Formats: sequence, structure tokens, C-alpha cells
Amino acid sequence: MTPSLTHGRRVLSMAGGTAASRATGLLRVLVLAWVLGFTPLADAFNLANTIPNMLFDLVIGGILSATFIPVVVERLALDGERRAWRSISTVVTAAVLVLLASCAVAWLCAPWIIEGFTFLQHSSTSSQTHSLHAQRQVATEFLRWFVPQIFFYGVIGIATALLNVRNKFAIGSWAPVANNMICIVVLIWFHLVDPTPSVASLVGSHDLLWLALGTTAGVAVQFVVMWPSLARSDLGRLRLRLDVHDPALRTIGRLGSWTLLVVVANQASLYVLLAFAFGTGGSGPVSAYTYGWSFMQMPYAVVVVSVLGVLTPQLASLATSRDLFGLAERLRFGLRQSLVIIIPCTVALVILAQPLVGILLNHLNDATDLPAGTVLAILAAGLPGFTVFQLCVRGLQAMQRAADVFALYALQNAATIALCVSLGRHSLAGLTASVSLAYAGAAVCALAVLALRQVPIASTIWSVHVRRSVYASLAMGLVMAASWSTLTSTHGTGLVIRGSLAATLGGVTYVLFVLVAQRGTEVQRKKVRG
Repeated sequence: MTPSLTHGRRVLSMAGGTAASRATGLLRVLVLAWVLGFTPLADAFNLANTIPNMLFDLVIGGILSATFIPVVVERLALDGERRAWRSISTVVTAAVLVLLASCAVAWLCAPWIIEGFTFLQHSSTSSQTHSLHAQRQVATEFLRWFVPQIFFYGVIGIATALLNVRNKFAIGSWAPVANNMICIVVLIWFHLVDPTPSVASLVGSHDLLWLALGTTAGVAVQFVVMWPSLARSDLGRLRLRLDVHDPALRTIGRLGSWTLLVVVANQASLYVLLAFAFGTGGSGPVSAYTYGWSFMQMPYAVVVVSVLGVLTPQLASLATSRDLFGLAERLRFGLRQSLVIIIPCTVALVILAQPLVGILLNHLNDATDLPAGTVLAILAAGLPGFTVFQLCVRGLQAMQRAADVFALYALQNAATIALCVSLGRHSLAGLTASVSLAYAGAAVCALAVLALRQVPIASTIWSVHVRRSVYASLAMGLVMAASWSTLTSTHGTGLVIRGSLAATLGGVTYVLFVLVAQRGTEVQRKKVRG
């Protein structure tokens, strides 16, 4: 079987699992929005549920994702299986200890963590002060029950990386389905128990306990379902072992110092954005941003994450052997695959963001502009830049260019914070635009850095396949916009028909345009040969 065919099958396998995971994740977001809405309670839940992800990345997640696979591949190549697994065991043991300590600290510091995110929200009356205090209290209780997620995210990340090293990609992409389904069931149960929940009704309530526990249980089950695949993957040499002088641990520590700075920069900008969003007030601004980000990530996760998940071990191997030509070829291949699909998704999301949010999150009502729709449209506009940036960073990580990665992330996050302060301090739309603009600028810089490291890939951005996708997407967008404007329904079934018709006609236009363009290219080639 050829490498390209093997790569394609692995991408499809991973993409299938990622699509199912993201589809159920999207369903989870829909159920969450229908149950909690855009309310102070939704903001308390979403803020508390975001913080464990931030803390995991800050403590160890970013370091593991950036360094674990390249270092493991390098140890296996240089030391052989037996010695390499001693090093891997040391790294895993150290990671588990750090995760456990982090959970304990986060649980103790939960009230101050929530206070730090919500201090920009001011109240002018005693009633508003009481409501804000209750919201912080509920968010703190949620956070304390969500803290174990930090540990489970860690062991899930380690397990996924070990499986990827063994060229097993499917289970890591399918496992989140179990997590999402459990959370959906818990949310439906919560809705049946309390159809009209509020911050006041949940203070000191057992319903809050079960909602929080059920959410965390979903993450735990996600790890449990990976266990059979781990048991079959020849990982039997893994032991609890800690050697502070181990070369792999020292390499990760060296590279991780840069990566930790990257994560600090990432979380700092996210903190600024969420704090400013919370301070804008209104109807659930934190939830609006969270839901918009989740929708935007759907095409990225299904396409780009799948491509990168399969490419990462290959990139690490090519970088270890110093094959810069092969590394550039693989990155160009991944970038082309990604952009050809991301570009039409971007156009579709920009045009149909408001109806999509109205149908799925606002009870089939698109009568007014929804903040989550605005967030989605602006984030979608920055999706190509986000994609290019992430792929370039993955290439630099494979080369163990940790300083370059830090410089790029520092630039991107500094730009995000500066734009948030200058453009978006009092506007959710401005805050969101800050993210998209910062990623677009950072993507250009990342391409330049790769070229400087003798891995040029920028030419792929305007290759024939990408150009064809751009032109087809523009035609699709025009048809979508015209179709959407022709009808006027803003509620119920009429809104669904209006949105579905626009999406269908746009999709058909894209496919026909690509087919015609491909046919024209083939005819031109025949003329040249003749």
C-alpha cells in the first residue's frame, strides 16, 4: 500500500471519528443552549467548564501536545524499544503527578479563580450586587466539581499520543462521542427536573451537584473507552517510574519551558477576552462567544485536526532525519487538503451564521441579530488564517523549534490583547474581531518563519486546487446570499426551509463549479499535449 493511500485511509478513519465527535459535541452545545439559554446561569456554567481546559493547557497540556510525540519518536529511533519505554514511563509518571497536584490547587483556589474572571462586571444596585454574588457562588461550585476534568484531560492526551505513535488514530477521535452523549443525557435530565433554572434556584441545590458530576463523568468515560485499544497496542512496557535525569524528561523540560511560555500567552489572551466579554453584560456574552467558537471549530476539527493528527508522526520522523524537503512536501500536502475544504466552510458560515444560530440555539427564531451569530460570522472569517497558523506551528514543533513557536504565539496573543483593549473593550463583536485579525497576521508571520527555516510552503495557498476552491466558494456565496434574501421567514418551519434552501443551492453551486473547472483543466491539458 502506497504512503499516500495509507495516509488517506488514516485521515478518513480519523475524520470519521472526529466528525462523529464534533457532531455529538455540536448536539451537546445545542442541548446546553436550549436548556440554559443565554442567561447568567449559562455564563456561570460555561465559564466554569472552560477553566479546567485552560488550567490543563497551562499546567501540562500544551507541553504534552507540543513535545510528547516528537520526543517519543526521537527516543524510539535513537534508543530502541526497551530503553525508549523507560523514558516514556518517566514522562508519563511525571505528568500524572503534576496533574494530581494541579487538581488539588485548582480546587482550593476556585473562588479566587472565578473572582479573577468576573471582576470587570460591576453592579450599581443592591439587587445587581446580590445577583452577581450568587452567579459567582454557582460558578465556583461548578468549577470545584469540574476540577477533576484536568486530570482526565491529561491522561486522555497521553493515551491519544501513545496510540498515535503506534499509528492508531481512530479511537482517539471516536472516544469523545461517549463524553458528549453522557453530557447530553445529563442536560436532558436536568431540564426535566428544573425546566426554568436560574442562578438563584441553583444556589445550594443538589441539582447543581448532579449536573456538574454528570459533566465530569463524561470526561472520565472518554478515557475509559480508550482503555481496550491501549491494552492491544503493545504498551506493556509502560511502568510507574520517575528518573529526573532521564534524557526524554530533560528534553521535554527544555522544550517545555518555551511551550509553557506559549501556553501562558494563550491563556492570558483568552482570560482578557473572557473577562472583557463578561464585563460587557447583556444576555450571556460568555455563552455567546463559547457557542460561536464551538460552531467555528466544527469544520476545523473535522478537517484540519484529522489531517494534522495523521501528519504529526510523519512530520516528527522527517524532522528527526533532517529531511527538510520531505517535511515541506508533507506540510504543503496537509495545507492544500485543509484549505480546499476550509474555504467553502468559511464562506458558508459567514453568510448563514445568524440563521444557523437562530435555528439551532434560539428556538427557531431569527427575528433579531443574535450575539452568538455575530461571533460565529466573525470567527469564521478568520478560519483560513487560523488554519494556516496552526499547521505552520505544527511543522515548527516537529522540528523542535520551540523558540520560534513561542515567538509566533507571543505575537498572536499580544496582538489579540492589544486589539481587545483598543477595539473590543465594550463590544463582543470587537472582541471577536480581535481574535480573527490576530490569527491572520500571525499566519503570515508563521509562513515567513517556515521559509526562513528552509521549509517553504506559502506557494500552496494559491495553488491550482486552492484557487479553484476560492472561485467556487465565491460563486457559492453569491447564490447563498441571493437565495437567503429572496425569502423573508424568520420563525419556525419557514426559517428552516429558508436556511436549508440557501445552503442546498450554495452547495450544489460549489460542486458544479468545481466539476466544470476540473473539466476545463483536463481539456486544456489535452490541447497542450496534442
